[in-house]
Amino acid sequence: MTRGSLRRGAVLLGWLMLSLLPGPGAWAASDWTLVREQGPVRLWARANPPGPFQALRLEMRVAARPAALLAVLRDTANHRQWLPGSREVRLLARPTPLEDLVYTRLAAPWPAQDRELITRSRLEWLPGCGLRLRVWADADALPPTPGLVRIRASQGLWQATPLGAGESLIRLETYTHPGGQLPGWLVNQVAATSAFESFVAIKRLMEDGKTTGLMAAQLCPSGQ
Repeated sequence: MTRGSLRRGAVLLGWLMLSLLPGPGAWAASDWTLVREQGPVRLWARANPPGPFQALRLEMRVAARPAALLAVLRDTANHRQWLPGSREVRLLARPTPLEDLVYTRLAAPWPAQDRELITRSRLEWLPGCGLRLRVWADADALPPTPGLVRIRASQGLWQATPLGAGESLIRLETYTHPGGQLPGWLVNQVAATSAFESFVAIKRLMEDGKTTGLMAAQLCPSGQ
């Protein structure tokens, strides 16, 4: 595998990392290192032993209500607008309005195999139409696809908090083990860049009232 192919493989992992996050107590952890800050978007990283892949934390302030985040994430038909390394994202099941089972396939450069990931998510509405979305891998929900690498180790949390005046604070922490032979040093370098850029894309989509405003308003339950 060439260096260029390794780099493209690391990019797909960076996009994948945006789907999955570690547990909720991590918001207050003090062992994060600030890696990049641009306008309202900030990114931190920390080691995640014993594996070589870092965990990432991102945070931003957006001019949109919290439910707009859910509108973007559930719009699987337009997944490439913020997850450009994905070949396919589809909803497998929605057992309740608060739970999703989703299949994702991500492109990998030759000769690496594409990755596939099956996640379950559980939505919790918070006061003021804030939300918390827990996501974890359910690797055995479907039989493996021949020729693809099934991602097995991932878990996480999204959180959107209303700030008033139509603004929200979006927090994301992400870790996943991609499997295969991609080197940790390269994955960590490129994943941070691609995750940051994808987070910026999510901000743009959330603030685009033409595509998410109506859906976001419908997603927020009455009485919140």
